[in-house]
Amino acid sequence: MHFVVVGAGAVGGYFGGKLARAGASVTFLVRERRFKQLAERGLRIHSVHGNFTCNPSLALRADAIVDPKVIILAVKNYHLQSTLPQLTDLVQKGAKVLPLLNGVKHIDRLIEAFGKDAVLGGSCYVEATLNSEGDILQTSPMQDVVFGPLGVMDRSLLTQIELWFERAKIPVRLSPHIMVDMWTKYLFLVTLSAITAATRLPVGPIRDDPVSYAFLRELVSEAFAIAKRCELGLSDDVPDTMLTRLASVTPAMTSSMHRDLEKGLPLELDDLQGALIALGREKGLDAPHFEAIYALLHPFKEGKKDVKESAV
Repeated sequence: MHFVVVGAGAVGGYFGGKLARAGASVTFLVRERRFKQLAERGLRIHSVHGNFTCNPSLALRADAIVDPKVIILAVKNYHLQSTLPQLTDLVQKGAKVLPLLNGVKHIDRLIEAFGKDAVLGGSCYVEATLNSEGDILQTSPMQDVVFGPLGVMDRSLLTQIELWFERAKIPVRLSPHIMVDMWTKYLFLVTLSAITAATRLPVGPIRDDPVSYAFLRELVSEAFAIAKRCELGLSDDVPDTMLTRLASVTPAMTSSMHRDLEKGLPLELDDLQGALIALGREKGLDAPHFEAIYALLHPFKEGKKDVKESAV
């Protein structure tokens, strides 16, 4: 099976690297800067599960890739539109798209472009980032993937994907209710990223501060109320499960949005908190806590701006 990783950043690079290390055929479809970086240094992964380096197969264009079977799509949401022409080339060659993007909004875009039978649902739980040299730092025990079909798909293909993730020692689950799983992950992430980015803190100090933790609980309640109004089949115990999970993660855990904010990178604000607020309005529900977070982070949405400070 030939995997094509589109987006060799922290998430795509980590899972693609582990698959390649396990013996899978993996090609990383990358831009010129990342191509040069990986060609010179190799793909270096520093992980709590063990460090390793591999020399990945690289491509700059989709038309150079032969016989792709599965596309692991791991770009930022704001890069999805510009990635569609390359994805189209790969899908026309028979590849199926397994997106590991944040949120759920991207699924509609992918289905519109390629149809349900060419798109899988997918979510991952992993805390990873790139350092200044482009190496991947994976910093917590979580490295889980859940995926499943949205339309009609060959069962043998799904089994092969599952087996390769297992060979790569990545905890994986093939789900018959993948949209429920994706929404459960989205609710967790939209809450975690909101509170960590707004406070510029990892989850530990937020849990320890009673005022911040009360605000976090309100975020959980707001997010679940909107999801429940969508009649997705989510269990009523999802809020308690989310809070239990947030209570059990390591104190140093944070979100990719918080990391992007610290690095001065663009934020996935519109596809996470903005999408939830818009959906709430569509369903007749206000989300004042998320609206406050959105307003506080909005000046940083496009990345760090060079603003001169002046004293008063």
